[in-house]
Amino acid sequence: MRSAAVLLLLMLGLPNSPGMICAEQMDFERILTLAVERTEIIELQRRAVKRASSSLAEARSRLGPELSFSASASYLANPPEGITVQAGELAVILPSLLIPEEDLTFIEDARSSYFELTLQLSQPLYTWGKLRGLVDLAALGVEGSKAELVEVQRQLHQDLHKVYFAGVLARDASLLLEQILDILGEIEQDRRRVFELGLVNKLSILEIETQISGVRRQLVQAREAYLSAREAVALYTDLEQEGLELSSPFRLGFPRFTEDELKAKAEQTSPKMLKARLEQEQARRNLSMVRGGAIFRPDVSFNLSFEVSGQTIPWSEDSWEDTWDLNLIVGVGAKGSLFDSGRSGHQIHRAEEALAASQDVIDLLRKQIHLQTRRSVEELRLRQAELQEAEAAFIQGEEEEKNSSRGFEQQLLTREQWGAARIALLEKRLELLIQQHSYESALSDLEIITGFRWPRL
Repeated sequence: MRSAAVLLLLMLGLPNSPGMICAEQMDFERILTLAVERTEIIELQRRAVKRASSSLAEARSRLGPELSFSASASYLANPPEGITVQAGELAVILPSLLIPEEDLTFIEDARSSYFELTLQLSQPLYTWGKLRGLVDLAALGVEGSKAELVEVQRQLHQDLHKVYFAGVLARDASLLLEQILDILGEIEQDRRRVFELGLVNKLSILEIETQISGVRRQLVQAREAYLSAREAVALYTDLEQEGLELSSPFRLGFPRFTEDELKAKAEQTSPKMLKARLEQEQARRNLSMVRGGAIFRPDVSFNLSFEVSGQTIPWSEDSWEDTWDLNLIVGVGAKGSLFDSGRSGHQIHRAEEALAASQDVIDLLRKQIHLQTRRSVEELRLRQAELQEAEAAFIQGEEEEKNSSRGFEQQLLTREQWGAARIALLEKRLELLIQQHSYESALSDLEIITGFRWPRL
């Protein structure tokens, strides 16, 4: 009695202990939401979208004006000499002129220092659509990155679904295998008692031990698979593995749909199809840009330049500004190609071929999506038929187990025969569980392909 009281006190104290781990029920939708929010795979793709958006902003900035500058300070080791006429020299050359009796300096000696500052403002006026084409290509790049994000999310959904429901299958199968082991243990004890009485040989014991070993191997496999599934879920969601319980059951209802509707939806929501259409639009924009860069299509721009140059450090001496010059240049310029040995023509031809090839890619991808949808529908319907077959077998097994139970109660059957009926029922329940998992996987694969989401009841 004292031991029982101590045990009761310990049990009452456990829920309040700080180290107690409470099981957290997590359904699949919640797990998927947390994975999308937390996993590094999605975060990396989100950063790719941000980089593409920055590229778009950069392309748009090229449409506006640009102000640049250049500044330099130089030292001349051997500056040019000026021009000075000594007193009286011009009188010899030109006797009729009255030349003052002093030196005349026409150009002073150059200084060793030289400074220059240039500010230049340029604004594109007309580029035959090349700058606008760069903006459009950058915008398509953003949309392509978003399509990549959707594709990564779908792949994450598919991978997480496989992991999650593999864990559900392994957990539920473990419970069934434990029950089978308990029944096999009872049968083993009965056979050992019969063997001790000399009614059977040792082979019957070895047979049941072999059967028990096989079930134990399956139980170990199921338990380890469940632990691996929980760790994978924790990896995707940053949750603690301890106390994490997978609560979503398998879906059993068969959804209503038409195959044509599924094919249309799959084509409409396919990230690969979206990327193919974006690539086609990129090829179209690229063709327009290449044509804009052909010969006889110069780019026109407005330019304004302000230049300042001098030799004396400002404010270092009197009249320093006499050595400085200011200049303002305003103009409109054009730059283009008159002859390129046919290079622009080849570029246009290559761009046209890329545009034509993009349409072929779309046509081929459409056929592949339709075929993939057809195969997924086939797989789902086959798994539905197998599930119905397993359900019928399980119902039959229940009835057989009931008959065996009554037979054992009426002493018409031995304990081992009743145990064999119970094991057969558990094996059919295990087979039904496997078929439920297969049906859930097939339904999820169809969801991934078509973009449909059937509710979990």
